[in-house]
Amino acid sequence: MSIKNLLVLTILFLNLTIFSQGITNKKVNSVEFNRDRNIKLYVPEEHDRDTIRKYPIAIVLDDDYLFDIYVGNSKIYANADLTPKQIVVGVDVDSRKNQDVSVVTKSGNLTSNAKKFYNYIKKELLPYLEANYRTSPYLTIVGDQDAGNFLLHFLKEKNPIFNAYVSISPRLTDQTLRLMSTFDLKRLDEIDNQFYLYVSSNPYEKKERKDLHQQLQTGLEALKTEKLHIAFNDFKNEANKPTALVKALPDAFSNIFGLYPRISKQEYEEKVKDLEPLDAIKYLEKKYLDIEYLYGTNLNVRFEDIYTIEGIVIDKQDGDYLRVLGDFVMIKHPESHLGEYYVGKFHETGKNYEQALFYYKEAYGKMELSDPNAEAFYENIIRIESAMKNAPKEEPLPLEDAPEEDQEEEDNNEDDDNEDNK
Repeated sequence: MSIKNLLVLTILFLNLTIFSQGITNKKVNSVEFNRDRNIKLYVPEEHDRDTIRKYPIAIVLDDDYLFDIYVGNSKIYANADLTPKQIVVGVDVDSRKNQDVSVVTKSGNLTSNAKKFYNYIKKELLPYLEANYRTSPYLTIVGDQDAGNFLLHFLKEKNPIFNAYVSISPRLTDQTLRLMSTFDLKRLDEIDNQFYLYVSSNPYEKKERKDLHQQLQTGLEALKTEKLHIAFNDFKNEANKPTALVKALPDAFSNIFGLYPRISKQEYEEKVKDLEPLDAIKYLEKKYLDIEYLYGTNLNVRFEDIYTIEGIVIDKQDGDYLRVLGDFVMIKHPESHLGEYYVGKFHETGKNYEQALFYYKEAYGKMELSDPNAEAFYENIIRIESAMKNAPKEEPLPLEDAPEEDQEEEDNNEDDDNEDNK
């Protein structure tokens, strides 16, 4: 064996070892099937240490390759702070005819076994996960081919179970499209939540199936739903089906977790840069409230996003809203010096040097001496002390001369006193 091949095998072994950490096999008893069902479970390692954080769940209708790809992407995207960390559940699926994800050919409805599998996910698996793990309300379901077609049936639920539906190269039929037209997806606009549907196809679909994909896309986009965010991707230039599959999940992540990342350049250009200072602060606050509400993740406001709106607050309206930004940061990051810095700068801009000095000193007191910015920050204090020393002293106002009528009254009073003395 060559050294090159040995190196490749070593890297693959190390990757497999690292990847397998945090993955366990479990059995979940099912009343529907009157037996145990196998699941493969990935739980982020922080789950056992952090007793506050909650995690979105992803149900992957496959406990083999699709599960592995999803877990790998979830780790990469979470480490890049593009998605929250997720609990990923790989569900074993019997894809044979008339089994877990099968449909009746003539009607497109679920077979009796598929109905059991549907109820198993809804009534047994999800309650099991919610009872044993710290889960957030944000739920995703993922499947490809027959499973990708099967998961679309969850869209008919009056009270939606899932927030995100990822259907990769689903084996659509005319009956699938007919059924989906009866789901009344516009009703989702009346629910106080957000929903995502991602559908992909690949270059190797049969023509009739690609036509059905196009019909589904046209029909769903015509609905113009506000709460159901629809994304289609027709991978046309991929070398093979696995390549299209591997690319589909990162593409889906950018859609179903689109709100989560820090403010991007595109988001700034389209939604932020033209805002007035107070509106920019409100935008930032709302973004993180929406993240917490949707994903159930108590993510604190990122410093990068604070810096993104900093220029708007400083440059517009003479920095009058620096005090508001400072108070906002002190609430969100009380351990940081940044909030006091903004308030100090607000007072310095208004030439209220005494208050500026107070807040700059408060900010400096929160900084570690080892902080490479501490010495530069101290220049703020030196600058304010110099400004106070060199500020012109106010001259006392001169005493005003008494008005003439008051003087005359004093003279009259003096004459009266002289008469009395006489």
